[in-house]
Amino acid sequence: MANILSYIANTLTANQISSPNSRRTKADISDMFSSTELDKLKNFLFQCYFYFYTNSVQFNINIVKINFAMTYLTRVAQNWFEIGQNQEDQSILQDWLSDWNFFVNELYWHFGLSDSVNEVATMLNNLHIKHSDKISTYNMDFMYYISQLG
Repeated sequence: MANILSYIANTLTANQISSPNSRRTKADISDMFSSTELDKLKNFLFQCYFYFYTNSVQFNINIVKINFAMTYLTRVAQNWFEIGQNQEDQSILQDWLSDWNFFVNELYWHFGLSDSVNEVATMLNNLHIKHSDKISTYNMDFMYYISQLG
């Protein structure tokens, strides 16, 4: 009887220790990045960073991060990186295919705001409450633009 109780206690302890590791934080990248809305790049990258952080064991290698992020690119952005990937077959090596920081720099270089301070200032200047919006929508947009200027 003592052996059975000991076995049950050990099993319960082992399950309690392993159960937090077996639970996964459910994170998702909700937006694809197409390069048509240039101000969405920071949001896309934030979602990637958050996803990588919450799944750090799975995304501890740069190439895995890059391949994952590339699956969320569409249109011009996808075409740009597809061309670069195809050049690898011709022995034209791209640094951004193996280094996450180079990949992010490549995104900013080709698809980021060219003059971010002036463009964000213009967006802030043109910000207004639409008839169907709530004040919280305006406030969130305002705070987002202000954070980009500082």
